Parts: sequence; C-alpha cells; structure tokens
Amino acid sequence: MSNKTEVGIMGGTFNPMHIRELALAQFALEQHRLAKVIFVPNGTPPHKKTDVLDRESRFEMVKAGVRDNPLFEASRIEIDRPGITWTIDTLKQLQEQLGDNVRLNFICGEDVIDNLVRYDRRAEFLGLVRLLICPRSSDNGHKALPNWRATLPEAEIELIDCPPSGISSTLIRNWIRAGKSIRYVVPAAVLEIIERKGHYKQVIDGIAADTSGTASTEVTITSMKVGRRKRKTA
Repeated sequence: MSNKTEVGIMGGTFNPMHIRELALAQFALEQHRLAKVIFVPNGTPPHKKTDVLDRESRFEMVKAGVRDNPLFEASRIEIDRPGITWTIDTLKQLQEQLGDNVRLNFICGEDVIDNLVRYDRRAEFLGLVRLLICPRSSDNGHKALPNWRATLPEAEIELIDCPPSGISSTLIRNWIRAGKSIRYVVPAAVLEIIERKGHYKQVIDGIAADTSGTASTEVTITSMKVGRRKRKTA
C-alpha cells in the first residue's frame, strides 16, 4: 500500500459537464480513499472536430459544477497551455506541481486498456499513475479486472464500482436542441450558465473560437488520446 497522498485526475472535453462525471469522481474518491479529484478540461482536442464549445466557456462550467464539493477542483493546466498537449505531459506537470508525496490516480473508462497496449510510451505513462477504471457495465467490472491486469502487467489497476449510465455530453446537447429539459442531468450551476448564455442552441461548426488568445491543440484524458501509437513494421 502506498504511503503517498492519493489524488484523482479526471479529464476530458466536458462539453458540457454532467452528473455522470461528477458521480464517477465521487465513487472513485470514496472507494479508493482519494484526498481530492482534479478535473482537467482540455483546450482544443484533435479528436473533437465539431460541436465543441470554446475552452473558457467549458472551463467556466467545470469550475461551477465542482464548486460545491471541497474535494473537487478544476484545473486550468490544459486551458492555458498553448501547442499540442499529450496527456502524459499533463500528468508530468501535475506531478511536479503536487510533489513527490502525491500519487496520481487516473480515472478513466476501460477503453484505456486497448489504447495503452498500442502506446509507445506505455511504460513511462504507467510509471506516473495508478489506473482507476470504470467498466462499461456494472456487471462485467469484477470479471474483467483480472484480464485488464494480465493485458497490462506493468500497470497498477483498480476498479471503480459504479452503475451503468446512458448520460453523455452528446445526448445533453441533442436534448437542448430538441427543447427538452436537462434539469437534474447537469449540475444546477452548469444548467444556469447554459440557459443564461444560450450554449448549445445551435450545432457549433468546428471548435468554437477561443477567447483566451492562446489557441492550441490539446489531447483529452478521458478518451485516452495519450499519444502516438507504435508504428507497424513491415
């Protein structure tokens, strides 16, 4: 057992943040005794080519969404950094900021396993974090855990026991455009911002223009665009 302070890292586009993400972070915090969870909204992710709100608006919603939980924190680390940002670089910067007495716990979905298998900096990445993985369904997690560990034997992997959910940012955006209520699907503070500013009334053509003046291409944490995969050899 580690004697270090355990800190959760949860990232993504948060377009917009919703209650499933907050619940997952809370499950991880309680089940694995995390001191806190840091939410890391990204800047301009290359995997999201359309319908992405600008970074400052998304950060505003994340900050509002976590403010009533003293163990949740919103980070600007990728919002403020220009240029292409790989997840591994974000983790290194967070580790440097938090100190050697902290262990990073990477909160993610089980698709991280396949992505890491093909990642050429896998050993370096896994040396930075413990993986806390949410399964696709509540039924397969305990059965899948031994397979995950066998697939990535160099990784420290633990399960987040959580119920399945169909809530997603895409679903929420579609509901807004259909005139459906998103009350209780997003945090109340996020709902207030969306309604007051009229976010997502129309499909955004590409990634919304940044107001920060530091346009960049970012890589998300939750979808595990961790870096370039190994090239196939002939």
